[in-house]
Amino acid sequence: MYHKHHTKGIVVGSKIEGDSNRLIEIFTENFGLINARVQGARNIRSKLRGGSQDFSFSEFSLVRGKGGFKVVSVRAEQNFYESFRNSPLKLRIASNILSLIKKLVSEEEAHGSIFGIVANFFDFLITAKEESIALAECLTLVRILHVLGYMRHDPELLIPMSSSEIEIKDLEMIAPQRSKIIGLINESLRAT
Repeated sequence: MYHKHHTKGIVVGSKIEGDSNRLIEIFTENFGLINARVQGARNIRSKLRGGSQDFSFSEFSLVRGKGGFKVVSVRAEQNFYESFRNSPLKLRIASNILSLIKKLVSEEEAHGSIFGIVANFFDFLITAKEESIALAECLTLVRILHVLGYMRHDPELLIPMSSSEIEIKDLEMIAPQRSKIIGLINESLRAT
């Protein structure tokens, strides 16, 4: 008998497998980045279909077998693609953040704090005004790189690192330092 694992996750990508199955890559709260099979996910009547689409934020029930993880149930909470599809800027930024996660986070290495940072950023993006999107992205990238150990500490910059929430006061605090922060982000990304 296999043990069921329950975790929240964001589907960062998927591949078609056979006629109706899908292999999805999920950034999870408890297991980090994992690959999981979803049997029948492409069938129109599948209960697993909605929560296993790209950019879906869902509660997953998984079992781990010889061939890896398998999704046995899913409860979709939010489809970020649907939320951002009328804003190409938000969609592009969300895609960039998930691409960075795929690049920097090791498979099956739990990063609950990074998951919280990404989930809060996506929640913020849903209602964000255009002028605060770039600053929120900047703050999110700094926090992700800091948690992963890629960001060097600069004592001159007052960046709110202790929280994963994005607040307007935090964005106002980093606004005058944005160009310097972007330079640090780029330096960190080149080093990865």
